[in-house]
Amino acid sequence: MSFIAPLFLLGVLGVAMPFWLHRLQTQSSDRKPFSSAMLLETTEQQVHVQKKLKYLVLLALRAALLVFIALAFAKPLWMNPETLPGPGPDGTHLVLVDTSASMSRDGAFEQAISLARQAVDAAPDGAMLQVFVASTAVREASELSADRGVHLAALQGIAPDPSRLDFGQVMTAIDRLAETMPPPVTLHFVSDFQDSGLPARFADMVASQITSLHVHAPSTRPAVNWSAEAIRETADGVDVVVSGIGGDDMATGVELSLNGTAVGTREISGSGTTVLSFAGLVLEPGDNQVQVEITANDDLGMDNRRYHVMRNTPPAPIPLLTLNRSGLPVTYLSAALHSDPDNAFRIETAVIGEFDTRTLSRYSWLIIDDVGAVGPELEASLLEFVQKGGGLLAFAGQRIATAMRIPVSGHSIRPASTTAGDDQFLSIGQVDSGHPLLSGTDGWYAVNLSQTIPIETHPDDDVLVRLENDEAFVIERRLGQGRMLLVAGGLENQWNDLPIRPVFVSFMIEAARYLSGIEQVATAFDAGATLPLSLVGGVSGQVVDPDGRTVLSLADTTRAQRIELHKTGFYEVYTSQGDYVVAVNTDPRESELAAIAPETMQRWVAAMSAAVEPGETLAFEQEAEPFELWHALLLILALVLIGESMLANTHLTLRTSGGSN
Repeated sequence: MSFIAPLFLLGVLGVAMPFWLHRLQTQSSDRKPFSSAMLLETTEQQVHVQKKLKYLVLLALRAALLVFIALAFAKPLWMNPETLPGPGPDGTHLVLVDTSASMSRDGAFEQAISLARQAVDAAPDGAMLQVFVASTAVREASELSADRGVHLAALQGIAPDPSRLDFGQVMTAIDRLAETMPPPVTLHFVSDFQDSGLPARFADMVASQITSLHVHAPSTRPAVNWSAEAIRETADGVDVVVSGIGGDDMATGVELSLNGTAVGTREISGSGTTVLSFAGLVLEPGDNQVQVEITANDDLGMDNRRYHVMRNTPPAPIPLLTLNRSGLPVTYLSAALHSDPDNAFRIETAVIGEFDTRTLSRYSWLIIDDVGAVGPELEASLLEFVQKGGGLLAFAGQRIATAMRIPVSGHSIRPASTTAGDDQFLSIGQVDSGHPLLSGTDGWYAVNLSQTIPIETHPDDDVLVRLENDEAFVIERRLGQGRMLLVAGGLENQWNDLPIRPVFVSFMIEAARYLSGIEQVATAFDAGATLPLSLVGGVSGQVVDPDGRTVLSLADTTRAQRIELHKTGFYEVYTSQGDYVVAVNTDPRESELAAIAPETMQRWVAAMSAAVEPGETLAFEQEAEPFELWHALLLILALVLIGESMLANTHLTLRTSGGSN
């Protein structure tokens, strides 16, 4: 027994008040002489037993009332170890049911549930039990208890899903859960044990907290299955990859739909992999939904459909702020982005001073060929634009040479610029090739510089390219929800020859993709993955699942979210930066129905039994969950209050009618 607020127990001292009040109500024993009664005989007054009993009960109720009030405010906690699971000779039996896509094959999951029921029924009478389901993640289907009825009922409510199961990840999760359970822990794993679910390392499948492993696999006939493995875009259509297992006499039809309309069918036969071409697709502007469906009725229906998104969007306009529309920087930048094979961007030249900053919300990012030309008003607008999630690529040209700070980013500039000696050049000394912006670029070390701007970097800056003298040349700075890329050199082909080097073209294409987020907007996911809204154009929005239901609540639409993709099909994503469609498919590895080799299974079971040495006792500490008694005390307090009121009314009525009594 413990108390949350023990100081309230001092209120128990108030129990003295009823005793004091009741003492004041007793009759006085002082006798007064009276002449006319001198000859009368003195007798003792008889006090009725029932009245005396009511008096004592009333006193007790009032005292109890104060005691219960003090206890209720002190909030007592009751720790009852007998009701908690603890170490015992029978330990804990865990039943883990595989709910990945392959378990939906004809008849497999029904057998799996039957095997799980048998594992629950066969557990020792004194053992604790718990049921889990596993696909992408391990989830509780029931709570830890000895009540078999609860676990059997939990098995009725589970079903296979289109996600994939990795045995290494599952066993790692179960191992962590087993640390908090009464030992010894026995795991009953019910699965088809696909060979494609094996991890890269066998050691990842061995859980140190599991004493023994029992595997239960449903018996299934040789599989006959077709699967749509992939959809690949071609110059004028798509190629569809279809695989079949089961025999040469297999045959099926394959239907292709574009935006809900069937546009072509093909017939194939025989097992193995087949590539089907569908040409002449007419795409609508925006995101186009492509669906492939296998018409055969095979063993595994979850992999008979595949979804794909084809984008047909015009080049995105990118403002280029400059003081000279016909200058070399405009020529170099326009030519570099025009070289993008995807033709995803087009330059819109705008003169600084004439650019309407109210239109900034239309763009995802912009370019400034010389950040030194930015005035205070434009700087404030650009800073707000970046902080709200926009991107900015700025070059430090000759106009910044006499300034003390870089507009927008706020970097300080040292008084003297870095200049190479006569007939000498500075070279690039270090390139962060692991950064996504630079991973696709090559040729930085061929760039020569005669002069650069000495920028004082901050600890939060990410310096992507450094000169051989350790000066920063390309800097990334986070500003609110957006980012700014700063190049410490101009594009006039005077201080450096970067604009005429091949690396400049690849740098501009990668910078465009990086700042716009176009490379981060994935259009295809496997079932069970998560979709961060921040990677599809915004930190807020709404998502509609393949069934047409909204995924987020009203409150969730105003903050960053990670959406779990549980269903296959097309999810529609709406954000402040635009609307997108993403396709979710069953992982192709779930269509590989071959089971783990028997020798591998035997090795796994043996390794699990050897994970705990014979005679070794696993430590188990179960923190008892306390039961709060104040709810019950309030109920008792109410009953005592009612009883005290009723008895007090009766007692006072008797005193009034009985005079001195």
